[in-house]
Amino acid sequence: MLDRTKTRRLADLLLAAREARRPLLEPIPDLVPLDAAEADAVQFACADALGPIGGWKVLQVGDRDGSFGFVPAARRYEAPVAVSEARARLKIELEIAFVVGRDLTGRPDGAPYSTEEVLAAIGGAFAAFEILESRLPAGSPPLAARADAMSNWGLVTGPVEADWRGRVHAEVVTELTISGRIAASTVGGHPTGDPAHALPWLANALLAAGRPLRAGQVVTTGSFGGSHPIEPGDTVTGRIDGFAPIVFRLDP
Repeated sequence: MLDRTKTRRLADLLLAAREARRPLLEPIPDLVPLDAAEADAVQFACADALGPIGGWKVLQVGDRDGSFGFVPAARRYEAPVAVSEARARLKIELEIAFVVGRDLTGRPDGAPYSTEEVLAAIGGAFAAFEILESRLPAGSPPLAARADAMSNWGLVTGPVEADWRGRVHAEVVTELTISGRIAASTVGGHPTGDPAHALPWLANALLAAGRPLRAGQVVTTGSFGGSHPIEPGDTVTGRIDGFAPIVFRLDP
């Protein structure tokens, strides 16, 4: 059974850290979630306080259970975009993301969605930047990070390619440039191989949690080349073969 007092306390701390734009300073061992359900109860409480959910991030490898984090609709930006955020300590990742084309609110027979059913519901794919900001003290365990929406701060979206299936594959070429310096250059290297791999798991996991994927939401599925700190004044360019390049500037 969920300890709702505990989950509410941790949600309130994380919301306060978001508002202050700085992480919690003290360890929180008495509030660390005991399991995924408890971690998700915390992040759902944060999501409800912050307004509509604009999308999700997901990490799921092979056939193992994965993790997800919500992306607030207020933190979805269309590239090219400049955002002023001088106080936050942010990192950036170059990713392939997807837009949901129709609601995935459950099959009539109650069975899980198949891979093909989920992929058929995807309306397109695009290059994206995930912006990261942890609200947790250093060294916090993975379940605490899941409660913190897996450190998501926001998402920068590129132009959508409706004909996406031939563009999303394990050997895609990518390049991330920060203020003229190449920060990452990859051929493949996605944590799951195929960037679309985690979509069916996410659709079924969110359905089971009572937060089904909705048309218009976006899903980002993991970085090429890791995460990189960005500073006020940096301009970041991302290129993924088969997709339009994207540009993000962090203003002072």
